[in-house]
Amino acid sequence: MNMMEMGEVVAYLLRYRTAERVPSGGRKRRAAREGQLSERDVCALIDDAQESEREALRDFLAGQGLRLKVFESGDYPGIAPGSRFFALLPDPELEQPPLYTREPVFEALKLRQESRAELALWYLQLWLLLHTLIYTRLNRALSDVSRYQEATFVTRELVELVRDQLETLRGLGERAPENSRVLLDERGEDIPRRVKAFIDLLLRAGHLEAVRETDDEDVWQQTLLGALEAEQIGVHHLTHLIELTSSEREPGETISPEIPPAGEAVDARNDEVPVAQIREADMFGADDAQTEDGAETPSTDAEEDRR
Repeated sequence: MNMMEMGEVVAYLLRYRTAERVPSGGRKRRAAREGQLSERDVCALIDDAQESEREALRDFLAGQGLRLKVFESGDYPGIAPGSRFFALLPDPELEQPPLYTREPVFEALKLRQESRAELALWYLQLWLLLHTLIYTRLNRALSDVSRYQEATFVTRELVELVRDQLETLRGLGERAPENSRVLLDERGEDIPRRVKAFIDLLLRAGHLEAVRETDDEDVWQQTLLGALEAEQIGVHHLTHLIELTSSEREPGETISPEIPPAGEAVDARNDEVPVAQIREADMFGADDAQTEDGAETPSTDAEEDRR
């Protein structure tokens, strides 16, 4: 793998975040497109790289606060036999530069003329309530990565949970956090529209995928990438949006969310409406891709670094 090929591998991983030698779940392998390698070529380059080339790739990614993790078919459910699952993950031990923009959040969730702080609050609230569905409801810890295939829900469930949360907030009256009261300005179909936009964002990020349809509703499931990121960095990684919400507050006024330690389930159903933190590098980097038919039998058993 020469320097040009390394750059192409990194560009692919920044876009899709994952690559599989044998795609799982019936997904077709991503084909090459203009200026970008195919998924098959990316996997082959990583598999065939010499140790010195892998070390150079690790150093390059570390400079961006990232690392490449490699998993075999026996490591987690859903990885096809004989396959390898490559995941580009943020490294919690490294400084995380702001690689990705917040603009997709603002563009997706905006319905009228809300401020960026209001839109950040909406994302944070939706993020916590989603984790109520895929962790708390299942009595599942963030470290339970292997249970990611159990983490399913339909859009209606998240919509209903948001409505329940807003009713709880409304019932607090004057005791409700002042900055969170803007969430009560919803009307008509605002909540379903925001929930749909939020799910679309996580689909683009590769954190959710549609696994089946029931009663004319799509069933969404957490992906292995989403579960791995949750295990690595928990809920303490939402810095840029929390900074935005706090920047518009009165002098001396602070937000004091109760955020559980990493490894514990997230429960957003309590007397205070929780506010968390977000880092953009966990949300974006995946995209829809062209695909090609068929899956190639892996041809190499080169060892991969598992740091």
